[in-house]
Amino acid sequence: MIQSTAALVERSRSTLQFCSAQLITLLSAHRSINRFFLGSSLAVQPYRYKMSTDSSADNTTSCPPLLRGIRSALGPALLTQILESKILLVGSGGIGCELLKNLALSGFRNVDVIDLDTIDVSNLNRQFLFRSQHVGMPKCVVASEAALKMVPPLPSQQDKGAKYTPYHGNVCDNSKFNVPYVQTFDLVLNALDNIAARRRVNRLCLAANVPLVEAGTSGYLGQVTVIDKSSNTECYECQPKPTQKVYPICTIRSTPSQPVHCIVWAKEMYKLCFGPNVGDSMLFEDEESLRAEKAAEDEKDGGDKSANGQESNGTTTASKTDGEESGENSTYMDLIVGLRSLLGVDNDNEGDEKKVLESGDDAKRKEVLSKAHESLTALFVTEIEKQIGMDRYKTAEKVPVPVSADDLAKCNTIITGGGEDHLLPPTERKDYAPTQIWSPSDCIQELASCFLDVAASPDQPLPEFDKDDDMAMRFVTAASNLRSYVFQIDPIQSLYSAKGIAGNIIPAIATTNAIVAGLQVLQCFHILKAQLSTSSNRDGDDDGADERSNLKKTCRYTYCLRDKTRKGYYLQPTTLPDPNPNCFVCRNAIISLTLNTQEWTLDMLLSRVIKKELGFHEPTVLVGGDIVYEEGEDIDPSEYAINLPKKLVNLPSGGVTHGSVIRIEDYSQDLEVDVNVSHKDRWMMKADDDSGKEKVDDRDEIDKFEIGGKKPVAVATTTDSSGGAKENMAQDPAADEEGDDDDIEIIVDDDTPKKTAVASSNGKKRKPDMEEDGNKAKKTKVDTDEVVEIE
Repeated sequence: MIQSTAALVERSRSTLQFCSAQLITLLSAHRSINRFFLGSSLAVQPYRYKMSTDSSADNTTSCPPLLRGIRSALGPALLTQILESKILLVGSGGIGCELLKNLALSGFRNVDVIDLDTIDVSNLNRQFLFRSQHVGMPKCVVASEAALKMVPPLPSQQDKGAKYTPYHGNVCDNSKFNVPYVQTFDLVLNALDNIAARRRVNRLCLAANVPLVEAGTSGYLGQVTVIDKSSNTECYECQPKPTQKVYPICTIRSTPSQPVHCIVWAKEMYKLCFGPNVGDSMLFEDEESLRAEKAAEDEKDGGDKSANGQESNGTTTASKTDGEESGENSTYMDLIVGLRSLLGVDNDNEGDEKKVLESGDDAKRKEVLSKAHESLTALFVTEIEKQIGMDRYKTAEKVPVPVSADDLAKCNTIITGGGEDHLLPPTERKDYAPTQIWSPSDCIQELASCFLDVAASPDQPLPEFDKDDDMAMRFVTAASNLRSYVFQIDPIQSLYSAKGIAGNIIPAIATTNAIVAGLQVLQCFHILKAQLSTSSNRDGDDDGADERSNLKKTCRYTYCLRDKTRKGYYLQPTTLPDPNPNCFVCRNAIISLTLNTQEWTLDMLLSRVIKKELGFHEPTVLVGGDIVYEEGEDIDPSEYAINLPKKLVNLPSGGVTHGSVIRIEDYSQDLEVDVNVSHKDRWMMKADDDSGKEKVDDRDEIDKFEIGGKKPVAVATTTDSSGGAKENMAQDPAADEEGDDDDIEIIVDDDTPKKTAVASSNGKKRKPDMEEDGNKAKKTKVDTDEVVEIE
């Protein structure tokens, strides 16, 4: 513990030295720099002070005490620029709170804050602008109010009032937050926790030609960069991101071997039991899903037999009698459907807040627990015994062990709201802690408690799984641990660790957030100083302003490291990288897309690829020069609705086949791209075991596609999802990690950008990129998938 504290102190000291050196370099070692860091300017002084009546007095008397150090270090012109600038901050969570504090104490007086999230109790340990009484309130509202109180007041004759304006909404809402809105700001700061919003802000800033300071943290690692179109820097989407791990359905349903398999199964069971649409769960069984599962099993069995020199002509083994083959209805499906009905999940209760289980209704309570007991018995006993009887696990290292009847009996004896500890669910006991490991009986009691909570809730059906929802995490933790006990999978997870896996969470470090936010504000100073130089050049006052206004000359891409470099630094700055010539966002490169054109519909293409993967907001899709789909203002959606269910090959203008080119435009983001399509009808994937064999891909058709690669000729290319790190950072994980939360991203790799304006079919024209660089961009960062902060 002492060593860990000492290392943290050393890291903080190194960080302060680096930031000091950066500021000194920025200001050419102003003679008053020491006062900024060590002098009286940082002493605790009252906000209010008496102005000097002598007009000849030193100008420092008209500057608030908290800003005198900044004025001495940065100069009066830049301080004035800070006071008058308009800043947009997107996100007010871990990094956002630190940023708002830094902005306020640095003198920024006009800040807009956008955030969709509300305050959760898990935020309180590091997002220091929030208190327990704020739980449930919008983050941006509380954070803006707190930051506004920190802004040093100006003398009364100069003070026009600071304004920190919160917007509790989604930055992807084009009706509010669009290009004209972003153009009203001097610069934009990102403190986001998801990839969709990051892509949105990146594209808005490129279209509005407004500098963006992007940042992210992951544990001890972090990074800060500046994105500016006019300075010809790399944009957020210039480098590929790794795709999310996809687990085969049959592994999740039948042969789990890791804790994450059990947690994925539990999340799907949550959808099955409580979700708005039971068919959204991969555990839901209808004829189509059963056929798909049986086909996958047959393919696997056939491959195993062929490898052993046996015939694979479809003959079933002796142990698989009729009615016992994979693909038959499970023993729990009908019971779960009945339980949903009893809990009121499937009831149409719009506008009706009537609960299924009212307080004091013991008969209904017993009915719910009885039905829950039947369902849990089917899930963790009957179904397991059935699979064992089919010899499914005869080659497994560990044969599953059904949950005992004594443990299941706890479902009917549970009490809630107080009583003896052994009868209460573990989360209601006096000695409860999130790090405790639950026994099988504890898990049964917790699941029973969850079913009672749902029955007593007026909100039906429940929303989608959310790691910050208490009941959802209790259910997932208990269900996944029971499955781990059945399949003898170690280690068993506490609620705390299960929450980390369920949300792909890396624990957040508050000091990393603080360091990164400080670096962002330093970049703000660089940007505003460059904008001052540009203004001076326009006024004819400074012949050297053009070079200094290029942010690539003044700003840096800075990595925050866990381990110090050979020179002893924890922060490593690098030159802002050039744009990737193959980036379809800032360089209009061509994208390669591989899918089954005979099975995919236009609706699937829009939802899964164009909107989710490529991040288009209001797309216009053109095939052969003709519009087949269009969104946006004054567009009637019914005009192109007839094309949505059509297969791609059956679309107008000859359809989409192998080698076809689709043009996608989005004028809300000033973005357009050409997509070269390759057809592929047979998809393979690695087998579940470690044999290295391949089997038929059993995922849904909508998940079978590849993005990236060269322009197709005759054979479809395969996406290369292994992003590289910057050469001089390859040995350090900071180059590979970013963000409070990233999801799925694509890979782009193709030709150079176009140089001429392109006219669309509706008469609009896009401006060509004014600056281009044919040099191959270095791969600088690769984002992690779904990284979220946790206390």
